[in-house]
Amino acid sequence: MRICLLFVLLLNAFVFAQSCDIKPLPPFLDSPQKQALAKVRDSLLTSLQAQDSSEVFRYVSVLKNSGYGERSLDNYELIQIYFWMNQYDSTLVTLVREHYHFINKSYEGVWDCSADAPFSAFEDELLDSLRVRANLQRQLKLIFEGSAKQEYRDFANLLIVILKDLGYNNTRMQYYGLDNDIKRNSIQQSRFRGYGRGNGSSDKNDTLSFDSLKEKLIAFQNKYPESEFNLWINLWITQQLEQIEASRDYEYERKYYYKEFYYTGGIGGEFFHAIGSGYQINGVVQIQRFILGFGYWKHDNLCNGYVVYMGLEAYESRYIKTFPFVMTVVNKFEHNPLGGGLQFEFRPWISELGREVPIGSYLTINVRYELLYGSEYINRQNEETEKKLRNFFHLGIGFHIW
Repeated sequence: MRICLLFVLLLNAFVFAQSCDIKPLPPFLDSPQKQALAKVRDSLLTSLQAQDSSEVFRYVSVLKNSGYGERSLDNYELIQIYFWMNQYDSTLVTLVREHYHFINKSYEGVWDCSADAPFSAFEDELLDSLRVRANLQRQLKLIFEGSAKQEYRDFANLLIVILKDLGYNNTRMQYYGLDNDIKRNSIQQSRFRGYGRGNGSSDKNDTLSFDSLKEKLIAFQNKYPESEFNLWINLWITQQLEQIEASRDYEYERKYYYKEFYYTGGIGGEFFHAIGSGYQINGVVQIQRFILGFGYWKHDNLCNGYVVYMGLEAYESRYIKTFPFVMTVVNKFEHNPLGGGLQFEFRPWISELGREVPIGSYLTINVRYELLYGSEYINRQNEETEKKLRNFFHLGIGFHIW
């Protein structure tokens, strides 16, 4: 059984490596090879401090050709080495290539290959020294203001804006085991700390800034049609355009949600003042076009009672809503008035849809007409029976949750 299980595990590992195109690396850990490379890294740091360019890149070549890939010297460390040696052209090219690799893998949703985790296996003085120098915005500004060729300076100037919220991370909070693929992949994602699906702006809903950046990037491509940065530009625009369009669609739907929610319902409360005397307080529930209201009906000279009415919405738009209804007033007398009417609403204010909770709200100014028929109305002043048919006009305000 153990042999079968081991065979299955080895087979899965082989298939996984093939699908990810992983080139297996020899065991590293604390091997003599790692100790030898550690000494090379120490010599590299000494050469950097002495600004000995030929020695620096000789040691870089030794590390890169050691057969251990980025376990010996990763490209994020290499970016800082280029920067330290004032080779700003190489700094920018390496940065963009790494960033392209990152956003391409992020865009495709591929994070399951251990070969995609580019960080070295060393926690040493070289890493500490390079870590201190890691400042993306300062690097881009120096490239833009430096003596690099115009193409690189122009592109660095664009990256200053595009990646302004990007925290280039050349640190590791703790040592991650080389054989833990999950941890290795998390390092890759944390390298560009803060890089998300937004356009580099603090306000992720500021889609107009994307339009401006897109125009500038296209102008760069037109000016430098052979630039290797154009591949990065195409991917960035494609990726961001999807996000921006989704954001714009969401913002439009959130702001104008009521266009899709006409005749769908909600709950609310309304207060009416009767022209003449009295008032009415109602609670309202609407489901689709059907409206159910209930409340308290009070008139100074006539009998009081509880209102129940049912209506059917006839028209609704951004500002206007109207519906006819039938109603009754339940009171202490044997014969309760029955009737109907028409309510007209004007909306002076309507909210956007909530970001966290998909709920909107609006205020209304209401005009309400009621025609009631009752076998008797009691005049509270003289206790005499009033005529059976009465008209009532109300002005009111309401607040509704949609």
